[in-house]
Amino acid sequence: MAGVRDFATVAIVAGASIHPGPLQRGRTLAIAGLLLTAVPSGCYQGVEGTRADGGATGDDASATGAGTDAGTGGETGDGPPTASLEPAAPTLHRLTQPQFHNSVLALLGEPLVLPTDLPADDLLYGFTSISAAGATISSIDAEKYEAATYAVLDQVWADPIRRAAMVGCEPASADDPCIAAFLGSFAKRAWRRPVDPQELDALVTLVGSIAGDLADVNAAIEFGAASVLQSPNFLFRVEVGVPVDGRPDLLRYTSWEMASRLSYLLQDAPPDATLLAAAEADALLDADAIEAQALRLLDDPRARPALVGFFRDFMNIRKLDELDRNVELFPQMSATLGPSMRAELERMFETTVFDGSGDFRELFTTPDTYLNEDLAKVYGVPGITGPELRPYTFTDGSHRAGILTSAGFLAVNANKTQTSPTHRGRFVRIQLLCQDVPPPPAGVDTTLPAPDPTQPPQTLRERLEVHRENPQCASCHDLMDPIGFGLENYDAIGAWRTVDELGLPIDSATEIDGTPVAGPLEMAALVAELPAAGECIARRFYEHAGAHLAASGEEDAVAAVIEDFVTSDYDFRSLVISLVTNDGFRYASPEVAQ
Repeated sequence: MAGVRDFATVAIVAGASIHPGPLQRGRTLAIAGLLLTAVPSGCYQGVEGTRADGGATGDDASATGAGTDAGTGGETGDGPPTASLEPAAPTLHRLTQPQFHNSVLALLGEPLVLPTDLPADDLLYGFTSISAAGATISSIDAEKYEAATYAVLDQVWADPIRRAAMVGCEPASADDPCIAAFLGSFAKRAWRRPVDPQELDALVTLVGSIAGDLADVNAAIEFGAASVLQSPNFLFRVEVGVPVDGRPDLLRYTSWEMASRLSYLLQDAPPDATLLAAAEADALLDADAIEAQALRLLDDPRARPALVGFFRDFMNIRKLDELDRNVELFPQMSATLGPSMRAELERMFETTVFDGSGDFRELFTTPDTYLNEDLAKVYGVPGITGPELRPYTFTDGSHRAGILTSAGFLAVNANKTQTSPTHRGRFVRIQLLCQDVPPPPAGVDTTLPAPDPTQPPQTLRERLEVHRENPQCASCHDLMDPIGFGLENYDAIGAWRTVDELGLPIDSATEIDGTPVAGPLEMAALVAELPAAGECIARRFYEHAGAHLAASGEEDAVAAVIEDFVTSDYDFRSLVISLVTNDGFRYASPEVAQ
């Protein structure tokens, strides 16, 4: 753990040190201050993760804790899990772009123009959360964070009234006690844990040094705040855990760590005042307390975009923002169609989870959706104009029900000029059912042969069925293509059709795992009722929340989440509660030395 943290620290400091010269000297000194503030703190020392006593020292008790021993192991909470659980090791989670934005908003308040040039949120195993857990900070990324930090702080410091309100005083000199009080409080909220006296001393010393160089106390305080926001303690969620008495194979996340795990999972934001108070009181160690906090967070409007973010990754629909189709082939295409498709799917999920029954299976069968003018053109719905999404219910005979018949799903899993039954079926198998599709054998040409111009024209389905006659191809395509055949009535942009590009009639009757289905609506209803579909969404949420693929030692924990989800009639909010109270979310394994 220490090696990971040191690497992140070195990356930020190295990035700052090579920044070109136009920076003011004070800003350069503030970045150099990361050498003092970014090192592992006394509360997060060593591979073992042993926390120092959280008690307050000195005059700033509010900044350094209130005397609670928030994580010394021992028999606290509701007892350790069974020996069969082998949870993942703790890690560092770099803040995603939404999390960075929400974190600076929580610290600085509104109005605030948020920076847009931040390190990209990549996908790993389908999720930005998993990618963030393995992310480091390059020198270029460090420069972006530096620029973003001053972009937001300058807005506050440009307004003397707002600055004084945040700092809590108008200091006349660098030794004014209110500077230490501000820095301690600001760092505690930014780093989401108590601040060690040594860390606070380093910040105060840094501000004093810069104030002497610039002869400007207020500017020096800004640079001190900047060093807080450029520290790995802010840019990463630092998780270490503490030993569990009698269980050398286990670590328990502290109340401070649980506060951040809950808030960033359920709101993409730092802990609010209620969560911080619970962490201060060391009151986030048992399942009942965690459940109560999670239910409260879910009732907050900020939970909606956070859980929609999970669904966006789960469905791989962020790619719709870059949707590219030839307008001559697809006259419905516009620059805003792809984002509209994504927004439709996200609103369907949000409405089902937060405003409807909560039953995740309904997403496969519901006729209720949201349309704007872009989408109405694809769906052939008259009378809808403008860019705003509005509720709409498809009628019988419209050939639409749920996410598998939505334009967004169909388009993102199609080729640029024509459909792809293989892509559509592969997504359902892997992402919606969590089933493996083996890769093609080495050396096998996976390209579908071009049509023979000397033979009568064939539909794409007919060509793929010939392709599947090759035994080397059949093992994979038999799993994927039949599902995609059931969706062939939708073209590469998701519009309904009865004939293909060649004018040949489309046959969407198919068979899925031995069950015949007559077309897309029957297929969607079948997928909704497959036990694997419910098991898969529960497993993927477990992996998203923990920011790692579930390992074999976690199968009992995953099975418990799945069982709770099924028992709740697939209620997604119940899935959330089951996950955050699960031992796999609350415990970790010690990192094995390499």
